Amino acid sequence: MEIALDSSIHTSREVWRAEIKGWSITDCAVRSRTLLYFCLRKELPEEQASRMFDHDIPTKMLVINLEKPGTSFGARHLIGYNKPRIGVALNPLPQGLVVARNDDGQVSVVGGGKDFPDEFIDPGHVPMTWKIKTIDGYAYSVGGQRKIYKRTDTGKWKKVADLPRVEHIERAGFRDLDAFSASDMYAVGGHGDVWHFDGKDWTQMGFPSNVQLATVTCAGDGNVYISGEGGSLWVGQKSTWKNIYKGSSSIPWNDVAWFDERLWLASDYQFQIWNGSELTPVTHEGEQMGAGGHMDVRDGLLAIASPTQAWTFDGRRWRTIIGPYFD
Repeated sequence: MEIALDSSIHTSREVWRAEIKGWSITDCAVRSRTLLYFCLRKELPEEQASRMFDHDIPTKMLVINLEKPGTSFGARHLIGYNKPRIGVALNPLPQGLVVARNDDGQVSVVGGGKDFPDEFIDPGHVPMTWKIKTIDGYAYSVGGQRKIYKRTDTGKWKKVADLPRVEHIERAGFRDLDAFSASDMYAVGGHGDVWHFDGKDWTQMGFPSNVQLATVTCAGDGNVYISGEGGSLWVGQKSTWKNIYKGSSSIPWNDVAWFDERLWLASDYQFQIWNGSELTPVTHEGEQMGAGGHMDVRDGLLAIASPTQAWTFDGRRWRTIIGPYFD
């Protein structure tokens, strides 16, 4: 299959100057084949940033419409968002969500045909959101201390995993969630902390390692893939797991997703594909695509965003969505 590259930059220089220059892309989400969300943080001198709390660093949500090249975008500036993550809800309305990792789990909502007020996942109870995942169209917050919340409606979040807490949050607690369906879900994190939901109960699964776990992916080949410390990779289900890649990186994978019949993996510095026997860099015509960062997949579209650039891939064509203009 011939794979094409559209080297033109979708976002215009004017939009880049106005909304992206001086900001760093920290997360991305695909709502549909035509709509992308990006989370940006203000670039600050290292000395200044070191004296600030994370929630004092300016945050921005950028919306880009892929059907209208150049200048079709929207931006929302956010204040007080600590370690924000971005995600998508398709039910009850298609919307973008930026979630702060603060005491209340503050959520900024974009889309749905009108302005919506901020939401709060669990006021005063520190949801500790690490990721927002979309399962059967509903957004889920997955976080430390084994907390999982489902956004059942606009403005309404329900705790769906009330599991035993642990004293040391690094030893147990969730960093990622994925599912084949709402009655076949996996949550992972901590030191080999793996749980499965069967539609009624959460059950802790056995796992052959106590390394720190980073991601879980319920793949189109029927397998579950778990990544962990050092970039290691396991495949299996329930309490049966096989280590298929040892890994040697000190940086964990940020996102792992099944797309185009393959497993794609993105960390801060790598963008790779698992071909069944080894990891290989994502390339096009001999050149590496992307420089690592954060990734999302939905509606037949993959998006990958580094701190300064972003691309999409639909299985046939790569597109440069945000590019490195140099003034």
